[in-house]
Amino acid sequence: MASTGLRYVALAGAVALAGCVLPGGGGGKTAAPNPVTGDSIEVTPLDAGSASDAAKPEMAAAAAAPAALPVKAPAAGDTRPKPRPAAVSPAAPEVVVAAPVVAPAVPEVAKSPSQIACERKKGLWSKAGKGGFACISKTRDSGKECRSAKQCEGECLARSGTCAPFKPLFGCNEILDDMGRRTTLCID
Repeated sequence: MASTGLRYVALAGAVALAGCVLPGGGGGKTAAPNPVTGDSIEVTPLDAGSASDAAKPEMAAAAAAPAALPVKAPAAGDTRPKPRPAAVSPAAPEVVVAAPVVAPAVPEVAKSPSQIACERKKGLWSKAGKGGFACISKTRDSGKECRSAKQCEGECLARSGTCAPFKPLFGCNEILDDMGRRTTLCID
C-alpha cells in the first residue's frame, strides 16, 4: 500500500519537473529577461551539432563568428554600476594539439676497460664506496649455510650464518673469516 503511494508521489514530481524543463512546458509563459542584457536567454546544448545542423547557413555563420551581446544604455539618473559585457564562447571549443616533446639525445659515454670487463662477467658497474666505481656481481651460493668464508664464493655473513648475496660488500659487515672467526670487514 505504501509503495503505491510512493509511486504516485514520484509520478507527480516527474510531471511537475517536466513542466519546468521541457520546451514550452512553463505553462505558456515566456522566458524571463536576462538581468544583464535585458534579452531572453538562449540555451544551446553542449554537445556538437548533428550533420544536418552544420548544413544550415545560420548555424554555420553563428559558429564561425559569434555576435556580440547588446548592452542597454543606463537610464538617466541611474546610479547602479554598469554591467560588463559577457564573454561569448564559440559553439564548438577549439582543440589545441601540442606537438610531442622530444627529449634531446644523450650522448653515450665511453666505457672504461674495467666497465667493459665487468659487463662481460654479467656484473653491474655501479658507484660504490667514496666516489669510486666497482663491479658488483651476484654470488651463485647466495643464502647457503656457512661456518667460514672458505665455504662461500663471497663472504660468510656472521649474523645469519649464510653466504652473502653479492660481492664485494661495501660498508662495515660482521663476517666469518677463513678460520670461522667472527670479525668486522669494512670496505669504503
